[in-house]
Amino acid sequence: MKEDWRVKKMADKKVVTIDDRIPALKEKRKKRTNRRLITYLSIFFILILVVIYFQSPLSHVRNIEVNGAVHLNDGEFVNRSGIEEGISIWNADLNEAETNIKEMKQINNVSVERSLPSTVLISVNEYKRLAYVEINNSYSPVLQSGTILRNDTEQELPADAPILRNFNDEDKLEVFTEELTQLGEGVLNRISEVVHTPKEDDNNALRLYMNDGIEVASTINNFASYMSSYPSVAREVDADAAGVLHMKMSPYFESTADETTEEKEENGEEE
Repeated sequence: MKEDWRVKKMADKKVVTIDDRIPALKEKRKKRTNRRLITYLSIFFILILVVIYFQSPLSHVRNIEVNGAVHLNDGEFVNRSGIEEGISIWNADLNEAETNIKEMKQINNVSVERSLPSTVLISVNEYKRLAYVEINNSYSPVLQSGTILRNDTEQELPADAPILRNFNDEDKLEVFTEELTQLGEGVLNRISEVVHTPKEDDNNALRLYMNDGIEVASTINNFASYMSSYPSVAREVDADAAGVLHMKMSPYFESTADETTEEKEENGEEE
């Protein structure tokens, strides 16, 4: 009885012959072959397009952009990079271009990148100009790095940084330049002019004319340290008062109002 039940169950099952399975196998194999063919053809056409791209003007440098230039013009950076329009963008030596531009004294940092399909992007960061040294009626920039650009002078009086006058001693100018690099921007922006005024008792004496109208006396050595407290000290000084604010070890204001009055009275008597 048990064997009859098994025979009946097997008889109920549909018997699939090899002839029935062959079409399905062929169709499956055909789909697999088609997918493989499409993959190979896609790779082939991609390779063809890559070859065409490299051999055509599409891969040539057609534009060189410069970002971040302040005092120098874009053309100076392009020329210094050594990259020219018309060459393959993949043949452009970006590392060499960065090295060439970094050698410029004005440059703090630079990056050169490809911007596909055909642009080279030069991003520069110039050193800030801390001051200008007056030399023979022209003005040489003093950079944030401490470098003085003696061959890159301004003929007109600059207004974007303090003017340094009467710095005839190169050693003292070098020391003062280093002090400027340590001076806070908040103080530096308040200075209009710095004059080296050597005296018998202080060969490093300075006279500063501030943008807020205050006249300041200081010295080259430790200048950055002495001037660091200027903003708070200046708030206690009347900018219209005649006198000099001494910014050294212990800041104090020296009034010259009495001297000015006496001079006026003397001039009046002479008249």
